[in-house]
Amino acid sequence: MAQRSKQNDLFFPIVSHLRLLLILLLTRQRWCSAISEEGSILLWIKEESWIDSHGALSNWNVSDRNPCAWNGVHCDSAMAVTQINLTGASISGNLTSAICGLANLTSLIIQGNHFGGLFPSALLQCKLLQRLDLSYNLFHGSLPNTIHELGELRVLNLAGNAFSGPVPPAFELLSKIEALFFHENSLSGKIPSFLGNLTTLTNFSIGDNPLQPGVLPSELGNLKRLQQLWLYNCTLIGKIPNFFLNLTQLESLDMSKNRLSGEIPTSITALSNMTELLLWGNNLSGQIPANIGELSSLSMLDLSDNQLSGEIPDGIANLTYLDTLNLMQNQLTGSIPAGLDQLQYLTRLKLFNNSLTGSLPQNLGKNSNIFLIDIVGNYFEGPLPKNLCNHGTLYGLTISSNSFNGSLPSSLESCNSLQYALLNDNRLSGKIPECLWGSPNLVRLLLHNNEFEGPIPAAIGKAKNLSMLYIGSNQFSGNIPPQIGELKSLQYFSAGKNNLSGSIPLELMALPLLETLHLEHNHLSGEIPSQIMSLQRLSQLNLANNELSGTIPETMGSLPLLTSVDLSDNDLEGRIPVELGLLSLSEFNVSGNNLFGHVPDVLNNLAFNSSFEGNQKLCGGGQLRFPSCSSNRKRSARIVVFVIVIVLCCAAVVICIACVYNKRSLICKRKSPNQVSPWVSEEQGK
Repeated sequence: MAQRSKQNDLFFPIVSHLRLLLILLLTRQRWCSAISEEGSILLWIKEESWIDSHGALSNWNVSDRNPCAWNGVHCDSAMAVTQINLTGASISGNLTSAICGLANLTSLIIQGNHFGGLFPSALLQCKLLQRLDLSYNLFHGSLPNTIHELGELRVLNLAGNAFSGPVPPAFELLSKIEALFFHENSLSGKIPSFLGNLTTLTNFSIGDNPLQPGVLPSELGNLKRLQQLWLYNCTLIGKIPNFFLNLTQLESLDMSKNRLSGEIPTSITALSNMTELLLWGNNLSGQIPANIGELSSLSMLDLSDNQLSGEIPDGIANLTYLDTLNLMQNQLTGSIPAGLDQLQYLTRLKLFNNSLTGSLPQNLGKNSNIFLIDIVGNYFEGPLPKNLCNHGTLYGLTISSNSFNGSLPSSLESCNSLQYALLNDNRLSGKIPECLWGSPNLVRLLLHNNEFEGPIPAAIGKAKNLSMLYIGSNQFSGNIPPQIGELKSLQYFSAGKNNLSGSIPLELMALPLLETLHLEHNHLSGEIPSQIMSLQRLSQLNLANNELSGTIPETMGSLPLLTSVDLSDNDLEGRIPVELGLLSLSEFNVSGNNLFGHVPDVLNNLAFNSSFEGNQKLCGGGQLRFPSCSSNRKRSARIVVFVIVIVLCCAAVVICIACVYNKRSLICKRKSPNQVSPWVSEEQGK
């Protein structure tokens, strides 16, 4: 076998060279031109091995003397091809040994294309390659166990494919390797300890692979030139080792989404070159190291989704270059360190779901281009900082479920950058600025469960991108403006438990994406618009506890996604439309109205046991034991007969009275004309 292997080692290069000569001969015959030898090789590859579906190689033209001006091709001063970079060109096909005919090729980058199959071993003949980037293609199978044949290799990027199996020992022989990227594959086994012998490594990533659970090999502590170490989501267990103290050049450490436990070692704070420390999504406990402020170059700190406790160290306010601080979903207590609002580069602050107290630093947003503040689910109180949108960069303000009070800061009045304002479940009060109602980029505005007041202004129509508007449980008053019909992106509108009045505007029925409409517990009057049939995506409708009158629109039965309807405690009358029985309702309530007639059979079941209370004239028997509609008809007939009898009796009495009156009149007319009153006779006698 060994003899056969040696023969193969001699045989394959010969075949390869013969194949290259054949390619050159064929291309010269096909294109009788002055194009260079390397141009001929590339044209042959384009025509015979690759599929250029998007025309990225359209200027690879036989009429050119050399390929140095072609897309993705780079040459040295002698016009020899040294680099090919076809990143994101959407090319597919095969990577053959023909490309190794480019004698000076040192860099081949085909990142983000559609090449597939096993690792292209033909490329191992490109002996001068220093950089090989096959990332984000469709390669699969095992990693090559002869990779060491590329002895000049400095950078190897195999990320974003479907390579499987363990990392072969041959990788230990890449004596000049500086960057090795395996992330986002399907590799198995453990992180090899032999990687500790690659002392030239500056960048190593094996994150997002289903590796066998294991601890970090201590040999990695030998990689003293290491600047970037990405070990996220690769099933690491145990404690964070102390060997990181040896990696003094380390700038980026990502060990997120693993099963690491124990405390964060204080030794990690000695890495003064560290710019990114990502340990989120583990089982780390204890306190954040008190000397965390010694990481003087840190720009991103993410310790979220752990079990950290205690207070946020004051030293964090000394991290001059800090851009992102993510400490959410821990068990942190105490207040935000004083001085955090002085950090000039701070753009993202995420502290949600802790037990933090106190107020927000009052200069937050004044000294930096703050982009996102997410502090939901804490115990913060007091007023909001007045400079939150001072620089016009605030994108998201999510402060729900705290105890903030007072009115909204003036900087939010013209904060056009704001897309997400989640201010619900606090004790905020006052009026909402018109400019905030009509902010053109606003996507979500959540104000519910506060003490806001005032009308919904017509300016709401300017918020063209608004998809979620929750303003329930406040003290808003006045009519719902017709301009709300201009919010064609609106999916959720909840305004229950306010003091809104007037009718439901017809314009509200012109929102094609509306899924939820909650207007309960207000003072709305008038009828439910029959145009509700236009809300074809509506799934929840709650109009309870208003002063609505008229009938339930039959058109409501044409809403195919409607599953929840609450029209209780209004002044509705008439019948329950039989069309509602066509819906797949899980919730239905029309109690406290004046409805009558037959209850549709689909709704007459125990699932809606209390849905019809207070409607005394409903009938239909069934599981809910309504009175029979036939007995209702008999009772109605008896009532009609009784009424007729009463009417006839009254008519008879009237007729009798009329007859008596007429009879007396007739008697008077029959008296003699000579008959004189005795008073008259007596007078005449005198």
